[in-house]
Amino acid sequence: MTGTGAVLQRIQNGLFGSRLRRNIGYTFGRQMLAAGAQLLLVVIIARALGPEGNGQYAMAILLPNLMVNFLNLGVGPATVYFVGRGELTANQAMIGNFWLGLRLAAIGLLGGLPVLYFFGNSLFPGVPLGLLLFGLTAFPVSLLLAYLNTILQGLEDFRAFNATTLIPPYVTLAGTALTLLALGMGTQAAVAAYLLGQAFGLLAAITILRRKQHGEPKREPGVGQTRQVLGYGWKAHLSNILAFVNHRADIFLVNLFLAPAATGVYVIAVQIAERLWMLSKAASTVLFPRLSAMSADPPARLRLTNRGFWVVLLLTASAGAFGAIALHWLLVPVFGAEYDEAMGVFLWLLPGIIAGAGSRVQSNCIAAAGKPEWNMYVAILVVSTNVILNIILIPVLGITGAAIATSIAYISNAVVKFFLVLKTGQPHILCQKGCSGTMHRSGLSD
Repeated sequence: MTGTGAVLQRIQNGLFGSRLRRNIGYTFGRQMLAAGAQLLLVVIIARALGPEGNGQYAMAILLPNLMVNFLNLGVGPATVYFVGRGELTANQAMIGNFWLGLRLAAIGLLGGLPVLYFFGNSLFPGVPLGLLLFGLTAFPVSLLLAYLNTILQGLEDFRAFNATTLIPPYVTLAGTALTLLALGMGTQAAVAAYLLGQAFGLLAAITILRRKQHGEPKREPGVGQTRQVLGYGWKAHLSNILAFVNHRADIFLVNLFLAPAATGVYVIAVQIAERLWMLSKAASTVLFPRLSAMSADPPARLRLTNRGFWVVLLLTASAGAFGAIALHWLLVPVFGAEYDEAMGVFLWLLPGIIAGAGSRVQSNCIAAAGKPEWNMYVAILVVSTNVILNIILIPVLGITGAAIATSIAYISNAVVKFFLVLKTGQPHILCQKGCSGTMHRSGLSD
């Protein structure tokens, strides 16, 4: 069963209860496991390569990661949206995303190679050009992986989705431990282990998707599929970029107005506070395809969003209270007396972090309603608010001012999206052209 029939069948099977909670649990567990692997990887590379080698490794994998973040054009969220609504089959999404990914990867490489060749020494001083070029080969692999595993997210197959997300860090960890610790190799071997991890993840995604297509009618990508996917995706993409800027504007401005030592203290508080977002990220990953599948019933989508918002908000607040108590006792013993001021910064950040956790669910409801541009408009407002308040408060209150400004921005984000979410629950607002809105009518399905 494909299309809207499959969506309705998933709804009728009662997946809103235990399975939804189970998928969030799987995804949260995956995030914890991935964080553990990444921590071990950081320790191994730092100890085996030393500060210089560690820095070279970081720069070698920074470029492909940045290129994936800025050149993915929102194809991942768009894929989840259309697959979740039943408007794209796994076969259509896989073929369309694969060829689109190859084209964008070629464009990225054609742009990235000359930049590295002519400006590599200036942009990445102290990093060998050969290492940077080797690291760049991970870009097309990582981009294709990002394009394909979101199909599994759209299908709500979170066992498979989480597997394809966990394979890269653990293969990278195993390869790095073997090459650096057992064989005593250098930075290039660590980059090779990273590339190998991405390749294994891509291979797993392709294998799982091919198996899922057995028995599914072979439907080739429809005329206009790429245009429609990119038409939705670029709005989500700009929103994500603005959110990234919003999450890092305070750090940049602290460093601009204050000494680097103050930035070091502030960053510790931010990194600890942002760990509280793990639950909301897991819930967001699971809820987005489910909310997208509810296009025919906006009031039900609103009810699920509100339920998810309050559950995530309360659990994050509880975790924040526990974290504040733990940080009070552990901050100085773990980080040192020079980081004592981070405690106050954490407490000022906490209200915004809690609001930000809830707003992540709200953002998914808005995107699932087919209005990703609303998230983009709000992001522009929030970034502007954040930057202006930081510029006003940092010179007066130091890093505490940065925390207050950031919290106000995150809270304002949640408040504005609260009213936008209410609007998505009104069928006449979003269904002026018919709630079904299928790709068949828009030329995306044959």
